[in-house]
Amino acid sequence: MPRSDQPTSPTRVLVVDDDALAAAGITALLGTADDLLVVGRCSDGYQVAHAIRSLTPDVILCDVRMPGMDGVAVVRSVPHGQPGAPRVLMMTAFDEDGQVLEAVAAGAVGFLLKDEDPRRIIDAVRHVAAGDAAFSPRAARQLTHWVQDSHSADARRDALEKLSLLTDRELDFARALVTGASDAELAAQFFVAETTVKSALSAIKTKWGIRNRTQLAVIVARSGVA
Repeated sequence: MPRSDQPTSPTRVLVVDDDALAAAGITALLGTADDLLVVGRCSDGYQVAHAIRSLTPDVILCDVRMPGMDGVAVVRSVPHGQPGAPRVLMMTAFDEDGQVLEAVAAGAVGFLLKDEDPRRIIDAVRHVAAGDAAFSPRAARQLTHWVQDSHSADARRDALEKLSLLTDRELDFARALVTGASDAELAAQFFVAETTVKSALSAIKTKWGIRNRTQLAVIVARSGVA
């Protein structure tokens, strides 16, 4: 049985950004965290498949807008659900709404605004590595704005039908999730155990056939009931 005081391996991060200065800045930032290790950088999406095989990252921190193979195509190329497959966290600016929503639909587990607080960037990578989705309250507000600007009547109808499948408690959690609250924050808000929140969100994802909480937030935002 392994000793509980044995050090754990750092989370392996691959940074994908065609802006060399931005990539260097992110690499330097993540290097300040002892539990994170940037194992490589890619300047375009075409390099990612080889990097996944050779560097075995746990998390890919990927720019949305890149020439050639963009961030959405990178997300689609990742073998989601397969053992050892990395989880993809998108980096975005305010004007990249459609691409972010496409990336989330394709399997990205969360996204960060590029001018986010550095501590939130580090925390987001940690959350993603632990199996959670990541988007800050500020990013959540932006997500809701993008969705409400782009959704159609059919999309809203489909979202409302999905919400009708939920129990009252699940609906409460789903609506609160759109604020960008973490599991711990949701547990405190509703005076329940964090395991209760995790179980409810897992049940919602199963009912809706989705992969992660960011996709869940998109559906709730489309419904207009958040």
